[in-house]
Amino acid sequence: GDRASSAARGPGGRFAEGAAAALTLLKPLADASRQFAMFRCSDAIASLEKLPPAQYATGHVLCLVGRAHAEMVDYPSARHAFEWARAVDPRRLEGMEVYSTVLWHLKREVELSHLSQVVVGLDRLSPHTWCVLGNCFSLQKEHETALRYFQRALQLDPGCTYAHTLCGHEYFANEDFEKATACYRAALRLDSRHYNAWYGLGTVYYRQEKYELSEYHFRHALSINSRSSVLFCYLGMAQHALRRNGDALELLQRAIALDGRNPLAK
Repeated sequence: GDRASSAARGPGGRFAEGAAAALTLLKPLADASRQFAMFRCSDAIASLEKLPPAQYATGHVLCLVGRAHAEMVDYPSARHAFEWARAVDPRRLEGMEVYSTVLWHLKREVELSHLSQVVVGLDRLSPHTWCVLGNCFSLQKEHETALRYFQRALQLDPGCTYAHTLCGHEYFANEDFEKATACYRAALRLDSRHYNAWYGLGTVYYRQEKYELSEYHFRHALSINSRSSVLFCYLGMAQHALRRNGDALELLQRAIALDGRNPLAK
């Protein structure tokens, strides 16, 4: 009996224990990654919550949790996750561009300004830094400066899909629809599943009163991220503009069911 138990504690036993421990870490991360790809964000959060506490409370995992909440338009929960990520990993830059967008939506000017100072101090050559700075100036309605910073992010990393989309949003705010369209298309050339760019194109066509095109792009964005109350709202608005009032009402009701706090749905 003793020999059997000592064998279990030998190299083979230790390997089995190590493999089991690795699986405890890898399976939730693999599951969450797959769920993220399908924008099943609440499932991804549930998977990540199965990690041991020490692994959950890391900058990487908490930023994933923050991003998942942001995709579901739950900005207060996203902010909490990103704040926690910064507390445990203060030198982290990856994910801070999404955090800055969350603060932009929540209109947290002081926090966004502080985050900008922090990231500039960490690395001036990171595209994430310039995305944060761009969002900071965008919130202050300084669109030209914001654009310059997003373009700086693209100089540092031309493959930064998010920076292309953020540029598009700034051009849209300036009512330069042609340049906004070019930015959203550039984002989609890099990543055809970047639903924010499909949404961006939908908003451009909506403003131009090209409602059929607008509806097509909002619907495509929803086919990628079907948990966004904002996308249901915009698709509903496009349907309303096309005089499809029954469809529009149904879509707005679905938006409210997904997120009763969404002011667009009301």
